[in-house]
Amino acid sequence: MKRKILSVTLAIIAWFGAVFFVNAYQIDCPQNIKVKEKVENRPNGWEVSDDINSLTVSFSSMIVYHGKPSRKVSLKPAKGLVEGKKHELIWEVDFKADVEPYYVSCSYNGSRIELIKKIDLSMKSCWADYFEDEQGKKGTLTCSTSEAKDLH
Repeated sequence: MKRKILSVTLAIIAWFGAVFFVNAYQIDCPQNIKVKEKVENRPNGWEVSDDINSLTVSFSSMIVYHGKPSRKVSLKPAKGLVEGKKHELIWEVDFKADVEPYYVSCSYNGSRIELIKKIDLSMKSCWADYFEDEQGKKGTLTCSTSEAKDLH
């Protein structure tokens, strides 16, 4: 009898896990990053000023790329619906239809530095949300296994 109760309990837990499993995930761009400049091939007799060796730069924006960002194939966002919710900045990232993975790039004010992260290959759509708090601008890319609808 105990085995039967245990089996039923495990089956119920597995069912709840499958029902409530969220087919989405988030990528949060770091809000601030510290950048240290390096001078290469410094000419003889020249020194680098100590006060410019490092600076903190703030998050600015996100871009979604098809393939590595160095290839410069950025995607244009659209407006539309994902899972019945309206979003202003949506990108379709269906890897199964393409041969290159997708990446998100986080850009920073006052810097040419971009932090990049590969988007999970199982995702079909992603949308951006921007927020402000006392520390500045924040950016989150949320991706889903659901396709975007009514894009324009």
